[in-house]
Amino acid sequence: MILQPSRDGGLVDLVDRILAKGVILHADLIISVSGVPLIGVNLKAAIAGMTTMMDYGMMDAWDEKVRSFVIADSDEEAPLSEKEEIVLKTFGSHNCRGTSSSNIWSSGYLYLTNKRLFLFRKKPAKILFETPVDCINEISVTTNECFQGKKEVLLLSLQTGQSANNEVLLYAEEIDMLKRKLEEKIKICATP
Repeated sequence: MILQPSRDGGLVDLVDRILAKGVILHADLIISVSGVPLIGVNLKAAIAGMTTMMDYGMMDAWDEKVRSFVIADSDEEAPLSEKEEIVLKTFGSHNCRGTSSSNIWSSGYLYLTNKRLFLFRKKPAKILFETPVDCINEISVTTNECFQGKKEVLLLSLQTGQSANNEVLLYAEEIDMLKRKLEEKIKICATP
């Protein structure tokens, strides 16, 4: 069978494939003059999206460094409204499913208050995810295989304006406690 070059796809497909699957480059180069080797270069490189790198365990040390930086740098509490009280604060991440790159996790601190659930990052200060507690319809724990191997994550079904459900994935260090506290808050909001 002879392979014929084709022009289907293009640069976008190539970049998408490199990010999803990855590419490994390995090259040895020897520069010599008159048959005498003078310089040797051994090049090894892996190019892939961060999710792919994490799946293969290639960036674990970097991930731990980033997590410890976020934890150490998050001494400041998130902005709260009047009469809002923190029920639970834990390190966590939010999966940005609505974006073009659906396996990106944004990290910070998850705050459960008497009014809302949100993910806050201190530098630059930004609320990365936010939903009122009374908009959470359903809570379940599921396994996600794209986040550092297999990890338990919280799957929230949110009520949106058109009465359609919107699913959100959250990772938390204290996932069972977060689930329990969320269920308690939902029951409180549901009672008249």
